[in-house]
Amino acid sequence: MEPHQYFTREGNVYVKKNQILLYCLLALLLFGLMAFIFTKNLNAGAKGAAVLFGLLGVILILRMTGKFRIDVDRRVLSNQPVFFVSPTEYSFDDFQHFTISRQTFLITLNASATMVMLKKGKEKHLLVHQSIFLTKPLQRVTEEIAGIMGLPE
Repeated sequence: MEPHQYFTREGNVYVKKNQILLYCLLALLLFGLMAFIFTKNLNAGAKGAAVLFGLLGVILILRMTGKFRIDVDRRVLSNQPVFFVSPTEYSFDDFQHFTISRQTFLITLNASATMVMLKKGKEKHLLVHQSIFLTKPLQRVTEEIAGIMGLPE
């Protein structure tokens, strides 16, 4: 069995590695943009936008504290978006399919992989992984999850 690139194994529980580099770089970019706007004496609208950039940066930093676990013994997926939110659990039986979506403006600017779950008759989307410019890493993440869950290829 080959080692997983996006997950660490703790017994029969697989924990997804956080995307620290992506979130840190985007948060630093937003904080830098906020600082640039505040150092220039711009109007109140620009300063309001700077505050929003700062809030988005904080949200990205909080996103790094989230956990995504796959418990093979219990056949349960556990998703905790940030550290102060209680985890939501989904059964393997709730799984419907993966969705890889991308936003393209001449080039792929943002791509995300989500798991579509059907829990209590409602469709839920779990954000699994994001990337900038490329979709191939998203395909590898979904293949790893499918392998861990024992889904047919």
